[in-house]
Amino acid sequence: MQELQYPFDSRYIIKKKKSIKRQLLDEGTGFTNKKIAVLGGSTTHDIIMILELFLLDRGIRPEFYECEYARYWEDVMFDNPELKEFAPDIIYIHTSNRNIRQYPAMSMSEEEAEGLLAADYDHFEKMWGKIENTYHCPVIQNNFEYPFYRVLGNADATDIHGRVNYINRLNAMFAAYARDHKDFFIQDINYLSAVYGLDKWSDPLYWHMYKYALSMEAIPTLAYNLSNIIKSIYGKNKKALALDLDNTLWGGIVGDDGVEGIEIGPETSMGQVYSEFQGYLKELKDIGVILNVCSKNEEENAIAGLNHPDGVLKPDDFIVIKANWDPKSKNLADMAGELNLL
Repeated sequence: MQELQYPFDSRYIIKKKKSIKRQLLDEGTGFTNKKIAVLGGSTTHDIIMILELFLLDRGIRPEFYECEYARYWEDVMFDNPELKEFAPDIIYIHTSNRNIRQYPAMSMSEEEAEGLLAADYDHFEKMWGKIENTYHCPVIQNNFEYPFYRVLGNADATDIHGRVNYINRLNAMFAAYARDHKDFFIQDINYLSAVYGLDKWSDPLYWHMYKYALSMEAIPTLAYNLSNIIKSIYGKNKKALALDLDNTLWGGIVGDDGVEGIEIGPETSMGQVYSEFQGYLKELKDIGVILNVCSKNEEENAIAGLNHPDGVLKPDDFIVIKANWDPKSKNLADMAGELNLL
């Protein structure tokens, strides 16, 4: 559904969530059914409603278990019978910096601050271990967003008593755990909140009024990112890109301007933009995304453009190159067949 494609209108999704869900269910076929337990340290009702939309759009029909307010730890550690009976396929732990129980006081010694950090981490690690031993399912755990104020200013990031410093160190411990456990995934709300804008993400009004750890309008951003993690667990990631050439991988039209006339490389500002985009695509290739060309062009001109000395991508970086005057719809269908994607 176009309304759920990034970049999206968060206000529209929130306003129209019921009609969007009806449309997705009416038009969708062949859904994969999955049980998702949402264990929150804050209010999660609207997160679940918006997450459902993004999952339906990706072919996953979720059934949700939602813990009572801020009972994420107790549900796991005290064997809530409803959660056990639900038998989740995935457990999502929606915690935030509001669930950090205590930050280092200025009067604490370094040793005391270290003990506090270890206790906070142990609180979560014990829960993750219990989930692994009891439910044997993938876990998605939020890391922590930065606080919306810094008492120590810039020193908050370096002083052991600073909240920014504390969160950075706790996030690093979470990341280390994720590296060592195959079915444990971090939802990086530290990055999401930074991109979204921390002041907008962490608007205290929503916490004090509704006990939401993020603003209402930020929920679709969080839900979209979470749905991407879930779909990746079930092998629904996109595996290939079909790329045009002219005014996509370089500026200008290679057939008209010649190789010397296209814009790529450090000489112009737009040339730098195209080089950066090619660099991004190269990084996608390095993690296994298949790159292909689908362009209305003479193949000779296409290859010449890809061999531009300032280009990051070269012909060997592409699996299939369709540079001809056939309809692009036909080229895409032929390409999918050659790549065995149909």
